[in-house]
Amino acid sequence: MERSKKLSLNCVPVLITGALLFTSLSSAETLSESPADPTISKVVGSAYSLDDKTLLYRETHTKQSDSIYTVEYSEPDGQVFATKSLDSSKSSIAPSFSQLNERNGEKIDVLQSGKKLEISYQENSQASLEKDSVPLVPGVVVDAGFNAFVTQYWDTLITGKEMDIEFLVPSRQSTYSFRFGKSDCIDGTESGVTCFSLKPVSWFVRMAVDPIVVAYDSENKRLLRFTGRANISNEQGKYQNVDIQYRYF
Repeated sequence: MERSKKLSLNCVPVLITGALLFTSLSSAETLSESPADPTISKVVGSAYSLDDKTLLYRETHTKQSDSIYTVEYSEPDGQVFATKSLDSSKSSIAPSFSQLNERNGEKIDVLQSGKKLEISYQENSQASLEKDSVPLVPGVVVDAGFNAFVTQYWDTLITGKEMDIEFLVPSRQSTYSFRFGKSDCIDGTESGVTCFSLKPVSWFVRMAVDPIVVAYDSENKRLLRFTGRANISNEQGKYQNVDIQYRYF
């Protein structure tokens, strides 16, 4: 599934744009496929620096309908600097989405069209727009679809079995292989959770990038904590290491 384009270390932080990671998978983009209380309409994630624990930004995820939800990224003072819209009507694991980061003008559009994903990517407001497509085949995970993948394969994952996915990297208009499985939790994680790690299959990338670790509530399968590279850049276009903690409303 992996295409011929080489994955440079400079684009590694963008690999989990959303989730994640997982949405984020940066992140807790969890409303699109949450098996929990259907009355939940909003999730707020607070992203702290792993270096000095300062608050870097907040992300607010709002459910608009059964298949549409939006994300606003805001500075600590509340000013919104980026927005995202996701549509999981065709696939919860490979949703269509649009994201604009006004800090530097980075723009991403991914649209599911038949048996392929149409991708548009602009690195910043001064860069040219790049367009391409990738085949939509089993195993492809897009942005917040990472969380849907976790909930769908929960029973398999909690046995300790590792699973490989092909994660879409919009900045390279390609997919790359990642391995996902149970792991130890990060220090300070609350009790009653199940933790997983996401790491590149490529040993070369693993040498330069620490695994992303996510913590889920073991009972309702809600994403509670994300630790790893952010899926949104700062003003200089850099992707920081963050500890995102989530609250559900």
